[in-house]
Amino acid sequence: MPQKTFIDVAVELPLHKTFTYRTPETLSNQVEIGKRVLVPFGKKVITGFCLGFSEKTDIKGIKDILDVLDDKPIFDEKRLNFFQWMSSYYFAPIGEVLSLSCPSGINIKSQRYFFATEHGIENESRVSASPRMFQSGGQGLAPAGFKQGSERPNLAGDIFDVIRKKQGASLTSLAKKFKGKSVYSAINRLKEIGIIREELKIKSRLGEKIETFVCLSQPSTLNPQLLFRAPIQAKVLAYLNEKGETSLKLLRKELGSIDSAVKKLEEKGIVSLTQKKTQRDPLDDTVPQTLSHKPNDEQEKAIKAISQALHAGAFSPFLLYGVTGSGKTFVYLKALEQAVNLGRQAIFLVPEISLTPWPIKYLTALFPQRVAVLHSGLSDGERYDEWNRIRDGKVDVVVGARSALFAPLKNPGLIVVDEEHEPSYKQEEGVRYNARDVSLMMGKMFNMAVVLGSATPSIETFYNTKNGRITPLHLTKRVEDRAMPKIELIDMKIQGQGARGKGREENKNEFISEKLQNLMLKNHALGYQTILFLNRRGFSTFLICNDCGYTFMCLNCSVSLTVHKGAGILKCHYCDMSAPIPEICPKCRRSKINPIGLGTEQLEAEVRKILHKARVARMDRDTTRKKRSHQKILDAVDKGAVDVLVGTQMVAKGHHFPHVTLVGIVSADTSLNMPDFRSSERTFQLISQAAGRAGREAIPGEVVVQTLNQEHFCLKWAVEQKYEGFFEEELSNRKELMYPPFSRLINLKFEGNKESEVAEAAHKARGLADKLLDAGFKKDVTVLGPAPAFLSKLKGKQRWHMLLKGTAIKHLHEFTFNLVKGFEEKRLGRVKLVVDVDPATTI
Repeated sequence: MPQKTFIDVAVELPLHKTFTYRTPETLSNQVEIGKRVLVPFGKKVITGFCLGFSEKTDIKGIKDILDVLDDKPIFDEKRLNFFQWMSSYYFAPIGEVLSLSCPSGINIKSQRYFFATEHGIENESRVSASPRMFQSGGQGLAPAGFKQGSERPNLAGDIFDVIRKKQGASLTSLAKKFKGKSVYSAINRLKEIGIIREELKIKSRLGEKIETFVCLSQPSTLNPQLLFRAPIQAKVLAYLNEKGETSLKLLRKELGSIDSAVKKLEEKGIVSLTQKKTQRDPLDDTVPQTLSHKPNDEQEKAIKAISQALHAGAFSPFLLYGVTGSGKTFVYLKALEQAVNLGRQAIFLVPEISLTPWPIKYLTALFPQRVAVLHSGLSDGERYDEWNRIRDGKVDVVVGARSALFAPLKNPGLIVVDEEHEPSYKQEEGVRYNARDVSLMMGKMFNMAVVLGSATPSIETFYNTKNGRITPLHLTKRVEDRAMPKIELIDMKIQGQGARGKGREENKNEFISEKLQNLMLKNHALGYQTILFLNRRGFSTFLICNDCGYTFMCLNCSVSLTVHKGAGILKCHYCDMSAPIPEICPKCRRSKINPIGLGTEQLEAEVRKILHKARVARMDRDTTRKKRSHQKILDAVDKGAVDVLVGTQMVAKGHHFPHVTLVGIVSADTSLNMPDFRSSERTFQLISQAAGRAGREAIPGEVVVQTLNQEHFCLKWAVEQKYEGFFEEELSNRKELMYPPFSRLINLKFEGNKESEVAEAAHKARGLADKLLDAGFKKDVTVLGPAPAFLSKLKGKQRWHMLLKGTAIKHLHEFTFNLVKGFEEKRLGRVKLVVDVDPATTI
């Protein structure tokens, strides 16, 4: 093993290289591969990851690492190899990939802070009041030859005032306060004339949670006189006598404002206060639940196959392909139990945060205190504590969305990827990985069993069962042989004609067909629940002026603003820009402004008109922003406190609602009309998954699918509930156009502030691509584009894209590597090139 004189460090920045640092003797015994180190980087101090060592280097001017941040490695060399594969495969900086292994906020960074000097304090009144203080020559504080900047004269004085009053201020806070002004040059001027000084403050956002606890100093009997003289103190003593030591936070919650009473009791020596480290537990309100039924023959066969693989301890990929309601969860739980009994740990992935509660309630019954959850809905502190529990070996099963895949388990043996077809497994920013595909590679590298589960598998996954790469496990019937729901298509072209004509006088609804309305009324009268699915939130799709045709568009994105009537705003669902709903058109100054299209907010309002006394809830991103809001809505449905649940795709995935017997898919065309090669597949999956929420218990379910494209093949197969029929027809279409699984794709995205610069960069990249094709790649790679992206402007950035196709990922990677290298060498202005390997969508 080489000496630890020099270490290779990856930093959490978008840089495709590592950096060499020297290890001082005082830290040489602490530094190890997989530990985080604190390093100077330019004018900052940041966190890096130790990747390896060397005895010598030719690099000059090497800096020392400042500290070693971990007592034990975050990853070992085997896991490092896995992260390096991810970095190479997804064209992602290794530092950003490694940061996936840590909870958000754990890494230490420096911030620039500024403080008034003694010189500045002595001249405070002159600095704040007089622009002449910053003039050159002898009259001001500035040295001779100092040139005054172009910002307003008293900006530097205003900045000094803030620094002085706050006794120090960060560069970030100053830039935010004086946004749009020459803050940096003003700060440099203040530093140069010696009235402020700069310090680097190093800190992490995260740390241990410390709470104050209150306990009786000695056994105490309640003095009756205290009830009259100090009733609040008496309440505190009574509580502590009954409950024992209690956190101050809980005392406040139970008894109200008690701080003053506790302080007086402490002064009297009756109670004592201590500081203790406490665990932030996101599962503290989980009610464990057991699955009691026995497996049927198909479930037994699937459990046995996975069990054999776990005992073998070799990479074994499975597809658990079962109709909705077939009991896939039961198979997952038995497989997880087997893995833990064999001394290994497991990961259970779900595509949405809202789907974590249902496996957790079963898993906490199987493995009390040995289950952890990881997803973005937790606070940074909760994720940090869960991550530490996992790292300390106190967890057997980790449940969560994409990021749970990187939990620091010591001996993982099983990964379950539920609803493996879901596009949300693909990360669309930063490291653009697909958690399903990465699970398979992790399984291969760590000798694990990997179970992919779905009623509607992705085309690629099901194709891999046909060519022998993945072992299929079939569940062809629902638990206890319950009937599949009956699905009916409604042609909304006919419905629309009726609603626009004389039907309006008969109170017909242009969004909800007469058939669906009647079924909703009948269902409600029988005391059953209904789900209405519409994959578009807001009140209406856009706002238009009937006089001049003006459409209200987002300033940052090439999309219309969605009407949110309840909040009284127009909102962009991509960048979150919002504006009040106007009363007059800004173009023609008239007031004939109408909302067009349907969103979940308006659908909720329409339901209330049809079912006046029904309890209606809505589940979409607008109603689930608050912590645990998903769970509150799901609990209300589960307890029967909701009659109709309206929602986006959140309501279509994986939930088991025993009393839901009717599902209405209000518009099957929303996803069908997208210009993407996966649009038919997505539509079939959404309809099948939403329909699968109906009739999961004894009462048979009914499903109504409203559409304007009644003859489309994917709708035909969805109504017949025949996935394999859809698969064969879709596969034929893909083969004709050479889309996956018959090819691999890499989408190159060009982003910048100016459309002309982005277009020019994209065309120059095409020129580089053509040279590479002529140099020998023509038989292996096809290039489509460049062209403006479907969303040609997003979050203020102009966007073009170019699609690369190839039958072998090796050649496609080599081609892309050379193209990216040539693009970077040309230094094409301020245009950013984003590489998206295996894109979930080409939009």
